[in-house]
Amino acid sequence: MTGILIDYDALTRRAAEFGFRRASFDDLQSGLALAEHLTEQTMATPESICWIDGLTGMAGWVTGDPVDGVFITVPLSAEGVAAVRGGSFVPAWPALSHLACEGAPCSGVYIGVYAGVTKEARRAVMMAAGVTRVEFFAPVPCFARGATEAGKRSMTSLGFQPIEGGLPDLWGQEPLPVAQEKAA
Repeated sequence: MTGILIDYDALTRRAAEFGFRRASFDDLQSGLALAEHLTEQTMATPESICWIDGLTGMAGWVTGDPVDGVFITVPLSAEGVAAVRGGSFVPAWPALSHLACEGAPCSGVYIGVYAGVTKEARRAVMMAAGVTRVEFFAPVPCFARGATEAGKRSMTSLGFQPIEGGLPDLWGQEPLPVAQEKAA
């Protein structure tokens, strides 16, 4: 698996169209607290997400002021994809070799959390999830954990399915078909 190269500027612009911005440390504290409240599960620490974001250039995203939506995305190396499938991936503090660092090929994406507290924030989260999946990450597999029943329903609506083996409650979606453009 060779992976894809991410256009970070285009990703940031597209995310902004749905109200998302790269998260500061304070934003991450608010966003992760919101996610813990909504999922009733412990999230990664802001320190961890800042570390991942600093290496990958795309881990922490929030919307709202004050923060009312959060989206944590972890670009994976080929070794990271194998670790997710094999169950050795640690979402809160992944091994450096599991990350697709900024500028390196991305072989998959792990979604740490996507959540919104208001109807508008949930709509923004779902739209951003669907659009960025298709426009930026279609050629690679995408993974997430089914933390809540609402999360499982939303993943089903995005085309994810439960995956046996690997991390507990693992859901995923294999690469999407990419339309081939015909030459004129």
